[in-house]
Amino acid sequence: MTKKASLGIVFATSAAILWGFTGLLSQYLFKETDVSIGWLMGVKTLISAFIVLLAAYHTEGNKLFEVWRHPSDYLQMAAYGLIGLAGVQLTYSLTVYDSNAAIATILQTLGVVGVIIYSALVFHQRPRRQEYLAVIIALIGTYLLVTRGHGLNIALSPATLRDGSLLVLCGTGLAVLPVGLLKKYSSLTILGWGLLIGGIIFEVGHPFWVGLPTFSLINTSCIILITLIGTTLSYLLFLHSMNYVNSTVAALLDTFEPLTAAVGTMLFFNASYNWAEYLGSFLILSTVFILAVGKKN
Repeated sequence: MTKKASLGIVFATSAAILWGFTGLLSQYLFKETDVSIGWLMGVKTLISAFIVLLAAYHTEGNKLFEVWRHPSDYLQMAAYGLIGLAGVQLTYSLTVYDSNAAIATILQTLGVVGVIIYSALVFHQRPRRQEYLAVIIALIGTYLLVTRGHGLNIALSPATLRDGSLLVLCGTGLAVLPVGLLKKYSSLTILGWGLLIGGIIFEVGHPFWVGLPTFSLINTSCIILITLIGTTLSYLLFLHSMNYVNSTVAALLDTFEPLTAAVGTMLFFNASYNWAEYLGSFLILSTVFILAVGKKN
C-alpha cells in the first residue's frame, strides 16, 4: 500500500472516530438537556462554515470564490451542501433522537453500499476484490451489532427506520458528490462553502435566536466540541481523505464510527453488549486490515 493510501486511511478513520464520539455528545444533549436539533444544526454548521472559509481565504486568497464562476460547479456544490452535509447532519441527529448514537452510526455505515453502486454506474469503477470482501464483512458486523445475534429481530421504531433510511441516502451523497469538485478545488474551499449552504438552510428553518437552550458549563462544552471536532475537523478529514483514497474506501472506513459509538454507549450510557456485538465490532475493525493488503493501484 502506498504512503498516500495510508494517509487517506488515517484521515478517513480519524473522521469516523470523531463522528462517533460527537454522536455520543449529541445523544446527551438531545436526551438530557433542552438543546433542540433544529437550534444545534444551524449554530454548529454556520460557525464551522465561517471557520473553514476564513482558513481557506488565508491560504488561497481570491481562489476561494472560483467555484461560483462555473454553473456546473456551483450546482454540484449546492447538492453537496444540501444533501451531503446538511442532509447527513439532520438525518443523523434525528436518528440519534429516535434511538441512540450507536444505532444512528450503524445505519449510516450502510451508505457504503450506495457508494459502490454509484461508483459502478456513474464512474464505471469496478470494486476490487478486497473492497467486495470488506463490504461483506462490514455489513455482517453491522448486522450483528443491530440484531445482537437474534436473527431478524431488529427493534427499531418506524421513526428510526424512516430517518435511518434517509441517513443512508444522504451518507452516500456525502461520499460521492464532492469527488468531481476535489479535482478542481481544495478541501477547505469545498467544505467551507458546503457548510455555509447547509447552515443557511438550517437557519431559515430554525433561527438561532428562537428557542435558546440553557447554557450550562457541560452543555456549552458539548456544543463547542460538536462544532469544532464533530463538524469542522471531522468533515475536513473525511473530505481530505478522498484526495488519497477513493470514495468507496473512505466510506468503508466510516465503519469505525459505529464502533466508537457502540463502545461509548456502553461506557457512558450503561449499555450492555453480548457476544454478537463484540464479534460485530471485531469484524468492523478488520475491514481496515483487509483494505491495507490491497494492491498499490
